[in-house]
Amino acid sequence: MKGILYVVATPIGNLKDITLRAIEVLQESDFLVAESRQRALNLLNHFNIKKPVLQISSYTEERKARTIVGQLQSGRQGVLITGAGTPCISDPGMILVKRCYDAGVEVRAVPGPSAALAALAISGLTVDRFIFYGFLPLKRGKKKKVLQHLLDLTYTIVLFESPRRVIDTLNIVHELSPDRLVAVAREMTKVYEEVLRGPIGEVIETLEGGDLKGEFTIIVEGQKSAPPANHALVSVEGKEEHEVDEDDRRPRRKVQKKGKKYPPQYGDDGTGSSNKHGSPETAGNLKGAYGRDDKKG
Repeated sequence: MKGILYVVATPIGNLKDITLRAIEVLQESDFLVAESRQRALNLLNHFNIKKPVLQISSYTEERKARTIVGQLQSGRQGVLITGAGTPCISDPGMILVKRCYDAGVEVRAVPGPSAALAALAISGLTVDRFIFYGFLPLKRGKKKKVLQHLLDLTYTIVLFESPRRVIDTLNIVHELSPDRLVAVAREMTKVYEEVLRGPIGEVIETLEGGDLKGEFTIIVEGQKSAPPANHALVSVEGKEEHEVDEDDRRPRRKVQKKGKKYPPQYGDDGTGSSNKHGSPETAGNLKGAYGRDDKKG
């Protein structure tokens, strides 16, 4: 009988954030696969678990995947973890998961902490639709090109950045779109957790005067624009009105009941705040909500 590869999310800072199921799977596994052997051992030692750890990286994953898959095919149970958070998300593991599927080995998820989702949840920006990009290209020219494409979209953007490059990345965003609102989180779930929220120029000014340590998660609001030309509100005979895509005419979202007025939305009083469908808030009315005076240190 073939074994199973468990893809296990681990804490991004506070070890108390690990799930009971994650601990159970770690205890019952035969071996671990990790990007950082030392971090994996620190995690295991904290919970008094002793398991062999096989280290992989983006350079060695393809080669070592064969050996790991072979062990799983022999009936052993393996666990894939990353240094912090959910494996395969801007970290090694994707190739191993693919090779397991190719070999007919079952892969199961053990969900848990995620820096991207945690930062989104507390960003104060519209998060019902977002695009996760992760780490940007290292070269400034390529980075600027990618950011220009992302900033043209109406979706909230999620980026990872190192302390050495976070200011440069934010400066490029500011250069391309100086009025954007951003939320920058660092040291999440740790003692010195900090989230800076507000107009991007103000956030850059604050960061430039501080000590930059730890990995950063950057949340950038999406482009404000009207709905695409191929979308319209149409009446469906005998039913409610729906927002539909004219390419296939399939109803997508209920908007209002036929013959009735739209109900009052949050922000219809002219405050510029979001409505219940998650429309972006206007920058001019967010001083109190996103200014530096309300950031949490």
